[in-house]
Amino acid sequence: SCRQNNSSWISWFLGIKGHEPIDYIQETFNQMGLEYFTETLQVILNPGFDSSLDWVFGDEEKWYGMIHARYIMSERGLDNMHQKYERGDFEVCPKLSCIQKALPVGPSDVWVKSNVKFFCPHCNDTHPHQRH
Repeated sequence: SCRQNNSSWISWFLGIKGHEPIDYIQETFNQMGLEYFTETLQVILNPGFDSSLDWVFGDEEKWYGMIHARYIMSERGLDNMHQKYERGDFEVCPKLSCIQKALPVGPSDVWVKSNVKFFCPHCNDTHPHQRH
């Protein structure tokens, strides 16, 4: 279903409004080695994306995933992930005996090989994403 809003493609895609590392994405150094069409980057960086009107080229999700993976491995990205973890922005361990804050992890860096899972540092185990 198309969601209509006047926010960026990233906000639309993630289903959130708020802080995005737009300057990190725009920096050409951070794009090195990632293949994409200029149109793909234009869609991702469009501040007024409207899914009911704007054309999507199909590579946006894959490209965003790759640049996001780079971002969260940067000093700034790690700091941002730490803040989100401390605030409890992510899921908690689904084990009733645990209920520890968990961290999202990508088990593979190969596109579409696996879905994001959550790692519980208390159980030292990964769990599938719990859809709410």
